Amino acid sequence: MVDARDGTTLRGRRIVVTGATGGIGTELCTLLARAGARLALTASSPARLAALVSGLARAEPAEAPIHRAADITDEAEVSAFFKEVGDRWGGADALVNLAGRADPGRIADTTAEAFHRGLDVNLAGTFLSCKHFVPLVHPGTGGLVVNVASMAAKRANPVAPLYCAAKAAVAMFSEAFALQVRERGIRVTTVNPGGVDTAFWGDRAVDRTRMLAAVDVAEVVVFVLTRPPYMSVHDISFESAGRRR
Repeated sequence: MVDARDGTTLRGRRIVVTGATGGIGTELCTLLARAGARLALTASSPARLAALVSGLARAEPAEAPIHRAADITDEAEVSAFFKEVGDRWGGADALVNLAGRADPGRIADTTAEAFHRGLDVNLAGTFLSCKHFVPLVHPGTGGLVVNVASMAAKRANPVAPLYCAAKAAVAMFSEAFALQVRERGIRVTTVNPGGVDTAFWGDRAVDRTRMLAAVDVAEVVVFVLTRPPYMSVHDISFESAGRRR
């Protein structure tokens, strides 16, 4: 039998997921639950979070997920969530940061409020989650952080310049954070997907058939989560190469 702490199996792994109720989050949590992972989930909407947890019961998880609604930009709420995780589990093995926000538009028409909110959700939310996850990783046990950024971090998009900047900041934060925590045995990976067919796009006129499916991204995250502890995956970038059938 493989020990959950060897990093190559999901069964028994204690995995924290932020932004859990989005399209990618729902697919990821379903895959993790089916594989026997123990889950701690947070998102901004209590109703959507409750619906997700209810739906995950069909995946027959190893145990009922820890779940707590929180504003990912509010340190008091983030701290309370991670404290509950620590109190219930005594520690954690992995963190997946999925929380994100996009406010497309011309810079000339963008308010300062929208600018700060975009940075707060994408960058500050990642920072706060990483900050409060680290103490849950006991020395010698190792840990893994997966920060989901975007291809927008690597390739400018005139439709959403603030989103590009925020995700580029997440990518560089992840690199620097990895250097700080590697002595604790914590690895950090940035995942950069291209456009994904989720509710993220709202009613914008985009060709969703040429986008990745949410499960595609979830499967890449699972790949990262199941690499052995001696392997450090710095970043993975990928996008759709054509129309989905």
